[in-house]
Formats: sequence, C-alpha cells, structure tokens
Amino acid sequence: MTWPTLPTTGFIAGRSATVDDVDRGDAVFCQQADDAEPSEPFEVKVPQYAIWHEADGADVPAILIQAEHHITDRDGDAVFGLRTLDGHGVVTDSSEVSLLGEQAPNA
Repeated sequence: MTWPTLPTTGFIAGRSATVDDVDRGDAVFCQQADDAEPSEPFEVKVPQYAIWHEADGADVPAILIQAEHHITDRDGDAVFGLRTLDGHGVVTDSSEVSLLGEQAPNA
C-alpha cells in the first residue's frame, strides 16, 4: 500500500468543528450544541497519518482530520475524526487510533 500525500485543505486544526465544517466535508463530526459551549480542540498535529483499530480487529489506514476533547468529558479520551484512504469519514475515540505522524509510513 502507498500512502497519499497529506492534504493541505479539508481538515480542522486548532479549533472545534462547526456544522458548516461538516457540511463542507472539512470535518466528520460536530459536538457543538445551540445551548452549550463548544468542545475544545485536542492538542495534536492535524492532519497526520493514522491507523484506526476497528472493533473487529481490522487495522484501517486513515488520515486524522480533526481532534477534539469530548464535550462532556474533557479529561477522557479525545474524539478523533478520520478519513479513510477510500474517502469514508470515521468518528472514534483516540484509544482506537495509532497516530503515525506527518511523514508517510511508506516513505
């Protein structure tokens, strides 16, 4: 497998995602509620390469496109938004992801 180049657009870094970000395809989730404070960004480099460890045991290559603290449990696992290499969006806990950094694993 050959990893793609990291995107220069189409991700959310340094802030929490909005509904507009999801609508544009720049994010895969939004924790913002009309009557509540937005979530806080999770301090990790976005975008970067990642492996999502599915519950069935499969390891899925992906790109981390957003990272936020959980809106109701700031001290728990972060919530990650991933884009798989075939273009599907995934929302998962950080505990199910191995971050691989900014250099393509096959480089």
